[in-house]
Amino acid sequence: MRKQIIGATLGMGLIAAAGISTCRAAAEKPEGWENNSGVLRGPAVNGLYASGKAMTEWKESEKKNVLWKVELGGQGWSSPVVWGDKVIVTIADEETRTVLCYDAATGKQLWKTAVPKIEGTTDDYQLDTMDARWDVIMHAAATAATDGKLVFAAFSNGQLAALKLEDGAHVWSVALGDTSMNSYGLSNSPLIYKDKVIMVFEGDPAFVAAYNRETGKEVWKTRRTGGSSWASPVLAKNKAGQTLVILSADPELTAWNADDGKVVWSTKALEGNPEYCIGPSATVVGGVVAINADNCGIFGVNLEDGEKLWSITELDDGSGFSDGASMTTDGKLLYQFFEYSLTVIDPVKGEVVVQKELDEMACYGSPIVVDGKLYIPCGNEFMVVSTGTEPAVVGQGSLNEATDSTPAFANGRIFIRTDEHLYAVGK
Repeated sequence: MRKQIIGATLGMGLIAAAGISTCRAAAEKPEGWENNSGVLRGPAVNGLYASGKAMTEWKESEKKNVLWKVELGGQGWSSPVVWGDKVIVTIADEETRTVLCYDAATGKQLWKTAVPKIEGTTDDYQLDTMDARWDVIMHAAATAATDGKLVFAAFSNGQLAALKLEDGAHVWSVALGDTSMNSYGLSNSPLIYKDKVIMVFEGDPAFVAAYNRETGKEVWKTRRTGGSSWASPVLAKNKAGQTLVILSADPELTAWNADDGKVVWSTKALEGNPEYCIGPSATVVGGVVAINADNCGIFGVNLEDGEKLWSITELDDGSGFSDGASMTTDGKLLYQFFEYSLTVIDPVKGEVVVQKELDEMACYGSPIVVDGKLYIPCGNEFMVVSTGTEPAVVGQGSLNEATDSTPAFANGRIFIRTDEHLYAVGK
């Protein structure tokens, strides 16, 4: 594989101009991280927003609490990310890759950047999903990430690009590798950790790597041997103080040290279910890493050593396990929604606490917890359910279009991406 980095080394002058000191660059999370939504599934990377509130009722057909709606001019499966007054989303097709930025309050487009193609990306990349819609949206399947200074966007041609959040100027790009055999699109979303952007690459060769956020220079790279994955990685800190990059794959769940890329542990959590391509991301609550997978079940492993703690392979109500939507947590319990059924799980005991049938069918967007409420995307409907051992419907949202993306929450607003539009729900 040939890798090429385009963009000059920024040096201390640009670092200072961007407002990042060398001391601050060493912090695990950028300043303002908890109050924004800089990566997929929010600041905790597990679907839990520890602060903030959001609307529980909205209806586009009645113009109720839909703040704005803008046409994207292209498609993708990526979710929006939010920092301050800016909302970022990506679109792409076989020829072009574009990052869009909107004003969070008004929906006005602030900038639009067509990412320049670089040498080493996959020219002959072809999706083969046997689904015409997927063949379109998977070119921009990975959700972008932002640290409040730069935006990091990955596309299915194997390109990772960094742009300035302020004006969309292209800073650097890396050709990750060959994606010609990746028939489902590069859907692994980037993570932000200290002065690095961490990327899982499902291609040839498969790897997990960290790049300097300012320059794109490779910090570390580790070859992946745990099987195929279209999940996004998550971060969690163990008792030894190590921050781990955790990825669910077929069949192995693996944790790498986020500082040096060394494998901390790896376990065949999905053993016995061969040839299953994992989609949902892991969810970490307390000392348990939990994963859910269609035709496999829900599994919990020890965050410290990867030891398998428990498994749930059948549900009493006969419902199944998600093949796309990740679970979420309120910090105490786990929540999975699939086939009209909300399943609440005790992550310590590995036991189902309660199951509740809802009126809507789950989609590929992952549930999110905000202010003690579970927001569940269901096509063009949203169910809002109280968390805890006695979940109850406390609100509902409705749009004129369906979504298969995970919503982002920030500053009292909900940002929802559909095939054609970006919405803001709020006041």
